[in-house]
Amino acid sequence: MKKIFLLVMVVTMLASGNLFAQVSGGVRLGGNLSNLKYSAGDFNATDDSKFGPLLGLYLTAMFADKVGVQPELVYSAMGSKDGDDKLKLGYIAIPVLLRYQIIEQIHLLLGPQAAFLLSAKYQEGDGDNEDVKDSFKGLDFTAVIGAGADIDRFNVGLRYGFGLANIIENEGEDIKVKNNAFQIVVGYKLFGE
Repeated sequence: MKKIFLLVMVVTMLASGNLFAQVSGGVRLGGNLSNLKYSAGDFNATDDSKFGPLLGLYLTAMFADKVGVQPELVYSAMGSKDGDDKLKLGYIAIPVLLRYQIIEQIHLLLGPQAAFLLSAKYQEGDGDNEDVKDSFKGLDFTAVIGAGADIDRFNVGLRYGFGLANIIENEGEDIKVKNNAFQIVVGYKLFGE
């Protein structure tokens, strides 16, 4: 976690210098439509999707007219459902995304995301919650791809994040569980052009 925090701080400090032509930042909120993908040998399965909120901060630092970097710090509610039962996973996520400006208002994003598990609860259909955090690893890695549009001080985006790491503590079993999510985000620029 210290390395990720250090990376975000270095990008922020560089952004305040002359390396970047344009720096802006703001707040962001939206939602995840997430599920879990299970695999073991030839077996593959996916749970039903579950909606969860996300909210946080972003910084955009352009070092050329069309290319820049966009680090973010967000709370992201992930998980999945199976019938009336839900698995609720809460993460602090730090994506560091390469940003390519297609035209002035439209951009593409691509990059890695590290996420730190805050909570994991299994909710049965009758409403009973069970803490299952010990069953999951504390760190997840995801690849993120997306597109967005800037409209005055507002921005919107659509993204897909696919899990790269096994998130379950499976102690010798060969099953792998990975997070996947579609995200829709809306942001408001607090500073910068």
